[in-house]
Amino acid sequence: MQIIATSDGSNTLFHESLDETYHSVHGALGESLHVYINNGLKRVPLDLKTINILEIGFGTGLNALLSMDHQAPGTQIKYYSIEAFPLSEDLLNNYYQGFSEKPKSLAALPKLIRSQNLQSINENFDFKLIESKLEDLQLQEHSFPPFDLVYYDAFAPSKQAEMWTVEILKKVSDTMAENGLFVTYCSQGQFKRNLKELGFDIVNPPGPFGKREITVAKKIKAIV
Repeated sequence: MQIIATSDGSNTLFHESLDETYHSVHGALGESLHVYINNGLKRVPLDLKTINILEIGFGTGLNALLSMDHQAPGTQIKYYSIEAFPLSEDLLNNYYQGFSEKPKSLAALPKLIRSQNLQSINENFDFKLIESKLEDLQLQEHSFPPFDLVYYDAFAPSKQAEMWTVEILKKVSDTMAENGLFVTYCSQGQFKRNLKELGFDIVNPPGPFGKREITVAKKIKAIV
């Protein structure tokens, strides 16, 4: 795994076997803020005092740390993250050393990557890391709450096509609350058609760094 500097003063990682980076080379920090915080967490209704989040792809932990940093006062977050291949603590320490502006919650990272059971990271943020491929995971065995927000941060359809099928997306959709939000950097046409087939309403806000658009989808109805 190779650490690569990005244009906004943060780092990304290059996955050699997939020939793919974890984040945009134009800015890892800026991309995560734009996609998952500004168009995800900040779109959750303000009257929702407990926010249940499911993340597909813990990766470097950046989305979780930024969620802690940008959590609205008076809210409780319960955050579950699924990661097939967790990165080592040494690699992640080196990764964040190169950030010109580090996440404010970075000191919590060691606790996050060891949280195999739901545990309190601070008084308002509970976290669990699940080491598994999504396709192998029996979600009903984990007694998840209905999720208000999903960060879908798998590798692109061109690299991991199996993660963007109707079948795998329905598996995620079935865990979501009515009116829950599904947020991802991906705006591929077939992927969006798959979400519509599953009963989602879709909007496509502009993407970061000149990327045309991203996807924010609201679960309107369950498809049996």
